[in-house]
Amino acid sequence: MTLRRRPRWVFGAGVLLAALALQILGANPAVSQTPEVTVWLAKKDPGLDPGAPVWSQIAPLDIPLSMQGMTYPQGTPGVPTLGVRAVMHEHALYVRVSWQDLTRDDSAARVDQFSDAVALQFPAKAASSVPSVCMGQADSGVNIWQWRADSERGVQAALADAFPRMAIDAVPTTVEPLYPARAAGNPYAVIDTGPVQNLVATGFGTLGPALERAVSGHGMYEGGGWAVVFRRPFDAPGPDQPSFGVDTRTDLALAVWNGSKGDRNGQKSVSSFVRLVFKGVSPDAAPPRQGTPVVIWYLTGAPFAAALLFGLTLAVRRLRARS
Repeated sequence: MTLRRRPRWVFGAGVLLAALALQILGANPAVSQTPEVTVWLAKKDPGLDPGAPVWSQIAPLDIPLSMQGMTYPQGTPGVPTLGVRAVMHEHALYVRVSWQDLTRDDSAARVDQFSDAVALQFPAKAASSVPSVCMGQADSGVNIWQWRADSERGVQAALADAFPRMAIDAVPTTVEPLYPARAAGNPYAVIDTGPVQNLVATGFGTLGPALERAVSGHGMYEGGGWAVVFRRPFDAPGPDQPSFGVDTRTDLALAVWNGSKGDRNGQKSVSSFVRLVFKGVSPDAAPPRQGTPVVIWYLTGAPFAAALLFGLTLAVRRLRARS
């Protein structure tokens, strides 16, 4: 009777030892890990230049994108992946996103033209649970920063290129209602607002501009792709907009529009939420990898687990043979 029960005790002890080894090594292969974008500390202000030296010190996190599933057509994404880097400097967050796009679509002057664009989406408040990635929800809003290539180029320049013989006989200068779009606050009718819109939403149909224009950005097309830098101070400029800080974390989702593919409005390539982790160290002082490296797991954890299972198997066979 005693010999028959020993294999169960041995197996249970082996499971506990294996769990202890995984806990010590910090590895949990049964649980999927949320991708993390580290916000490093920049010693110098990178500005809005996508080619600033600090960006070459940071390896981008390549985030896969998929075609959004709510608006027709739902097919292959126009942009498959996005590279994301982030730094902080003097209580401001800088995020650089880059992607390959062989067509430079920076004009929407004609009805059949659509602009390249990219957007970052943050929960309005950091919490243990994230809002819906589709524009948030009533009790959990989102803050969206959208950059557009046509706004970067300038609407007037795009119109001049699209209609080279365009002429204006007279410009009314009396009352503002002559410009209904400008009077309504249309960001494309208001000149010199920059290429980035600061938006808030609490669900479908609620997207609109925030009162505060606290987000700035700049994009460049080079080498067959776009690189765009966003900047915003840590302090929340208004309601439904998150605050940031050192040694904190929040979530981030991304979306890209490929104008030559007909992307516009809800038709775009999107990601799920990833984690944005604010670190207080510069990229040159950081270790190559964080957490438990896979190499260490294979050199220590995997052989240990294999030897443990092999020993348990031999013990069980010997006990069964004696019984």
